[in-house]
Amino acid sequence: MIKLDDIRRHAANGATRDALVDGQVRLTWSQFADSVERAVAGLAEQLPVQGPARAVFLAGNTWQLAVAMSACATLGVSCTGVDPALGPRALGQVLDQLEPFAVFTASDRRAALEEARPTAAGTTLRVLLDGPATAPYVSFDRLTSAEPLRELPAPLPYESFTVAADGAGEVRVAVRRTPSEGRHLVDLVDEFGLARTDVHLASAPPAQHVSLALTRTMLGIGATVVLADGADAPALTALLAAERVTTGVVTPTTLQGLLGQPAAAGPLRFLLAPGAHLGRWAVDEAWERLGPVLHTALGSPETGLTAVLGPEELLVSPPRSGHATLGTTVAVLGEDGRPLPRGEAGRIAVAGHQVMDGYLHGEAEFTTLDLGAGEQRFLVTGERGLIDETGRTRLTGRTTPVPVEVRDSAVDTELFRLESDLLNLPCLRDTAVMRVGGGVLGDALVVPFIAVAVGREATGYQALSAACARRVPSLPAHVIAVDTIPYSPTGRIRTADLLDAVLPIISLNLQLEQSMHQEMSA
Repeated sequence: MIKLDDIRRHAANGATRDALVDGQVRLTWSQFADSVERAVAGLAEQLPVQGPARAVFLAGNTWQLAVAMSACATLGVSCTGVDPALGPRALGQVLDQLEPFAVFTASDRRAALEEARPTAAGTTLRVLLDGPATAPYVSFDRLTSAEPLRELPAPLPYESFTVAADGAGEVRVAVRRTPSEGRHLVDLVDEFGLARTDVHLASAPPAQHVSLALTRTMLGIGATVVLADGADAPALTALLAAERVTTGVVTPTTLQGLLGQPAAAGPLRFLLAPGAHLGRWAVDEAWERLGPVLHTALGSPETGLTAVLGPEELLVSPPRSGHATLGTTVAVLGEDGRPLPRGEAGRIAVAGHQVMDGYLHGEAEFTTLDLGAGEQRFLVTGERGLIDETGRTRLTGRTTPVPVEVRDSAVDTELFRLESDLLNLPCLRDTAVMRVGGGVLGDALVVPFIAVAVGREATGYQALSAACARRVPSLPAHVIAVDTIPYSPTGRIRTADLLDAVLPIISLNLQLEQSMHQEMSA
């Protein structure tokens, strides 16, 4: 988040202008500065005498969290967002790795924090952002009751963290020790034409790295930010019109909800969503209902925002593709680690100021390449893809855990292509392709999908079943209609949660079919 000096500068240029809008609360730049001053004083009293000073938050977008994060930024304290849906074990691992001196949370996230049971829980300052608090928690009001400091302390050495989780729930913490927020701000402003006069909707969770980067950028240039993650589709539609929102970041689930509502009037001109799982229906509906505003993003906690597609590009480009963002260089590597020419698929490697330095615990693969602009350090990712003739990066596969004893890389590549094909079908809103092994199903595909409309499930079932049989004939496919597909804050499908929801239904259907066959045979 932005520092107190920047907030004071914006307050001096317009003290009564809104900085943050959170429901009925409207915080002007002057009020924002006053709240951050007091939060800085309260946190400064709690800073550890020695060792790193790190903070963590488990909370949605609220004005209190924005104040707390700005106070941390002012003091040089890293403040890392964690998705509470990771589960107690993974959440406890993150807290143990970071060893935060402070955790900011909200009433609806307390249970997740308490179930995590981190090793150093007894020595951590726990700040409840909403409402009164009892021990071991401290209320946000109490934290900000301190008198502002006469002089700000010198900021601590810079470090920044993001939590990277795969679909199986395994987590690692990516670390950056060189500040790049200023350059990232300039790049985002140039990339998307952002301005001080914009009103920005922060609908995606703040633990999502792209959402947080855009919120920080909009506040950095003095724009107004409307905080609204967790709001349902009708409320967001009304908010777009009431606040005259011009820019925003949404999750795939939120975007689909918005597209199911009557078109909202207003000056919306830019909407960013993670693009790894956005299909043709969402792209076409967004253009029809909202106009040329939708941009899709590719990236990860390790690489930052890597590639984007604009509205016009989305109409003609395949899914899961985009041009590299400003300050980012993408290379495709062959088996020998050398760059491949355009059109040939290999492992994706990314360089730039957004790329992490490494993991806090564990190893990452880096390589040094010279692509004509001098040597650069590239992070070799687990994604596969190519750079097409237009210079766009297109993902063609990924490295994901497959719970079978023998992995077939050719089949895994076909699964990724299958999912891309399915996302282009006009008869569904969203889908996921998952490979399972063992149990009742054996080695098989599980393919949940959201139909394009109520009553169209049969059409979607037939189209998906035919596509699975054509693309991956070696594996049986269990296609099932669902109401929703869960996503993490980083835009990844929560495969474990999705499988937990659909496997019992699929198993029951198989048992019923077997019973019917047995009765007919008797």
